[in-house]
Amino acid sequence: MFKTLIKGTFILTITGLITKVIGFIYKIYLSNILDAGTLGIYQLVFPVFSICFTLFAAGIQTSVSQMVASGKNNIRYIKRIMLYAVSLSFCIAVVLSCLIYFASDIISINILGEAGCAPALRMLSFAFPVCAVSSCINGCYYGMHKTSVPAVSQLLEEISRVAFVYIIAQSISDGNVMLMCITAVTGIAVGESCSMIYSVIMILIYFRRLKKAGLEYVNADMPAGIMSSLLKLSIPLTANRLFVALLHGMESVLIPAMLKRYGMEPEKALGVYGVLTGMAMPFILFPSTITNSLSVLLLPAISEANTQKRGIKTISSVCIVSSTILGIMSTILFFFFGGDIGSFVFKNQAVGLFIEILAFLCPFMFAATTLTSIINGLGYTHITFFITIIGLTVRILLTIKLVPVQGISGYLIGLLLSQLMVTAMSYCYYKRLLRKIS
Repeated sequence: MFKTLIKGTFILTITGLITKVIGFIYKIYLSNILDAGTLGIYQLVFPVFSICFTLFAAGIQTSVSQMVASGKNNIRYIKRIMLYAVSLSFCIAVVLSCLIYFASDIISINILGEAGCAPALRMLSFAFPVCAVSSCINGCYYGMHKTSVPAVSQLLEEISRVAFVYIIAQSISDGNVMLMCITAVTGIAVGESCSMIYSVIMILIYFRRLKKAGLEYVNADMPAGIMSSLLKLSIPLTANRLFVALLHGMESVLIPAMLKRYGMEPEKALGVYGVLTGMAMPFILFPSTITNSLSVLLLPAISEANTQKRGIKTISSVCIVSSTILGIMSTILFFFFGGDIGSFVFKNQAVGLFIEILAFLCPFMFAATTLTSIINGLGYTHITFFITIIGLTVRILLTIKLVPVQGISGYLIGLLLSQLMVTAMSYCYYKRLLRKIS
């Protein structure tokens, strides 16, 4: 199992690194064709996407992964899981698509506080149904510890998105930055569509190959109540993650709002938000490709190890230490070279300053990601939910308290303090659970 985990992490990491490199180049390209304010609008639509994705896919994908991991030798069972999961996820996504499309003006003005987000939200809504299908398929592959298809799917999504935006951008010669912003959002739907087509083709080929080999009816006993099991697993996960996504969305809306209270003009406040979330954070999150890949595979691996009552301590210890070391190395790199990175890549000193400050997040953030996956894999998702809510609540309160007085530096202080708290709480609960199962 450990070798499978390492192999899967390696595949996802390599693909993730390639995707991140493409994404970096794309972010630099966007920063050149969009001004800071329009980049802020582009970034503001993502909390809406995150909330909708949570509703139609996040909990269902994790549930599919866990259910497939527990019955991965029963092909008929897996096919039935996929049928129910895709149908459920797709229907929810279509409903949300219609809601966001027709209520885009209301959401933009009354919730996001920026009317310019409405056209981008309408285009974003087309991505929901296709994203629902590919998410369920990826969950199935993660449960089977087969990462090549999700990895290629992720890479294909990024390449097709960037290629679409670049091609369209070349035909727009009037310098219309708002049109470019809408094009960039449309690229998300195009990328997700390409990813979904590939994922559907690959899983159909996989099932057909197993059927031809006569493996479909091996271990073919069909457990009862598949849909009820799927709902029982996914509803609490979805509810928990929805609450978290709502808090994240609140935080995103609060940052530019509190910067306006600090005395910034609306355009400048939106610009600072765009620089922070669209330029600085992607650099800080670049090394997290490894920890994110590991966390995706840790959940089913820990679940399986917990069932067999072996290997949990070894797997988790190696992963935690590796994540922490990676975080320390990232902190050193970004702290000493963050200024040069910001000036060289984005021609913006503010980006460099943000990178230098955010560098101290890395060890705590990477370790917390791994700890969360381990705790979830052991079946204690309510603990990680509680920890996340505490961290986000503290961050939001500090944003409201500090940003109107200290500006964006107040948000960065709150971000560092809340992440330190989340990591410390996660480690304490992890140690307690490890003693409990030993």
